[in-house]
Amino acid sequence: MDPQLIHNLPAYFPIMIKRLLQTWIWMLLLAIIIPVKTYSQTAPSFFVLEDTSRNLTATQAWAAYKSGQFKPLPGAFINPGFTSSDYWVVLQMPGITASNDSVLVVDNAHINELLWYSVQHDSLILQSTTGDFHPFSQRPIIHNTFAFPLQPATGLYLLKIDKHFESLQAPMFLVSRETLATQAAQEALVNGLLTGILLLIVLFGVFLFITTKDKVYGWYAIYVCIMMLWILSNKGIGFRYLWPNSEFFPSRSRAVFAIFNIIFSIQFLQSFLQQSRSSKFFKPLKVLQFASIAVVLVMLAPIDYTAFGMYSSYVQRSMSVFTLIMVVLAMGSLIERIIQGYKPALFYLVANVVLLVFATMESLYHLGKVSLPFLLAHFGVFIGCVIEMVIIMFGLTTRFNSYRRERENLLVQMNEQQKALTETIITVQEKERKELADQLHDEIGSMLSLASLNLSAVQESKQLNVLEKNEKLVSTAGIVQQITKTIRNISHQLTPVAIEKYGFKHAVEDWVMMANASGKINIELVIVGFEKHQYSTNFQHTIYRIIQELLQNIFKHAAAENVILQLIEHEDLITIMVEDNGVGIDQTQRKQSGPGFLRSIYAKVNYLQGTMEAESSEGQGTLINIEIPIHHS
Repeated sequence: MDPQLIHNLPAYFPIMIKRLLQTWIWMLLLAIIIPVKTYSQTAPSFFVLEDTSRNLTATQAWAAYKSGQFKPLPGAFINPGFTSSDYWVVLQMPGITASNDSVLVVDNAHINELLWYSVQHDSLILQSTTGDFHPFSQRPIIHNTFAFPLQPATGLYLLKIDKHFESLQAPMFLVSRETLATQAAQEALVNGLLTGILLLIVLFGVFLFITTKDKVYGWYAIYVCIMMLWILSNKGIGFRYLWPNSEFFPSRSRAVFAIFNIIFSIQFLQSFLQQSRSSKFFKPLKVLQFASIAVVLVMLAPIDYTAFGMYSSYVQRSMSVFTLIMVVLAMGSLIERIIQGYKPALFYLVANVVLLVFATMESLYHLGKVSLPFLLAHFGVFIGCVIEMVIIMFGLTTRFNSYRRERENLLVQMNEQQKALTETIITVQEKERKELADQLHDEIGSMLSLASLNLSAVQESKQLNVLEKNEKLVSTAGIVQQITKTIRNISHQLTPVAIEKYGFKHAVEDWVMMANASGKINIELVIVGFEKHQYSTNFQHTIYRIIQELLQNIFKHAAAENVILQLIEHEDLITIMVEDNGVGIDQTQRKQSGPGFLRSIYAKVNYLQGTMEAESSEGQGTLINIEIPIHHS
């Protein structure tokens, strides 16, 4: 990743957040400024009958109404919670002639089946059959929830509501078609604005994931997507626009996305908090996550879940339990990380609290417990979700800034290490040059001086006889041979010609053989590989010099008799292991050697991005292990 991009990327955060907030403010202004027509309810009477057997026909239900078995329904709100019954509702409008633009709204987008009858001359006429078990196109009025048109001059209606083995809440009211259309347009506007903000946040998360390669931003984008899909499903928008012809998914959609929300919120939470496995909340969250996966697989099974009776109800009830457990574990994890000093966790905690407050308010409204303004009553969860995501985005910004600072510090450290490595290489080169100069001066220079003296003596002295001159010439020839040998050794040290001529493996074997020929030390060489792969000349020379310097250190300082040298080529690295039975190295000797102890070898190993470990103690010899990665490219 480009460091310059990392450095400049945070500048985009305030701009994008500012634009998000501007969009949010405009949305609020539009929602407030546009006049909201309230539902102009007439004065109908609602009566209800609970069919616990679920066997009543429409005719039997109508007969039960006429025999007085129905009960008045105050507030026109059916709210039994989880139920195993069907419900029959009679809408009675005595003395009222309904106009042809009146509509009965059942304000719940998730009822499995509804049968709508009009009563004319004491006869039932089926007007429509709709619900989640039927295509969206079967709805008599295209609306996110259920809307049934009233017939002119008809004062009695019968409605069957079937949501057995599930949770049922069904508020009902009358409204004119004009008011319903106005209300639908305003809801579409707010839904569109809120959905647009969430989509922008998703794109923002995807952008950060692609840019930084950090999984937390990917999980964030998925988490926001799942939350958005749950909201759209909960409001009936998903059924209307995303899966309108499905008879399988609409009744499962809310539950499926709710469970998916638990699964991915756990993944995002743990990634966001960088939660370690040692956390006491880590394993419980993982258990909950896997349990949620099992539940969602059961929900997506292509079977008629209503045939399993109360068992399907237990599965749905588990969602509430899972959600409660998730909230407790999430709060515990957040508080744990806040105590540990992880500041971004505070953003997540505040965001969760905000969402819980808005969700609670909307739930209480639908349960008929509180009265709220239109915006909060119908979009509480949606608004809370958007605020939560924006707050979390601030937390991700803080987290990203922390990541950027860490990257910058890492780059500074890498630059300092590179600078130190460069200085070491320069120092080593100067040391090698000095040693070469000393060797040329002390050995070659002295031998050349001696040869020059011999030749001068032969040339200038008149007292030497032929035999003495021959002796000096023979001595001079020996000196010249020694000079030639020394120059060849120096040349091999500077540029190992044998590598180019015979290959790396042969060059190492040749060097070890010459060392063993001295009779002062015994080197056992084990070399594996180096026959198929072709390495760069610089790479081979550097490894060759590392081996040379390791053995030369043993010759000079270890007083060892036996040495084991292992050089092995693996698939992705080269290992060099050198072990001797010398005097070893104690801590005092290391301190006396100063910071240059094995510094030259360390520098060469670091240059090849390798690692080096040295183990030694006084009188126990030394073991050095080097690993150098192979870059096949």
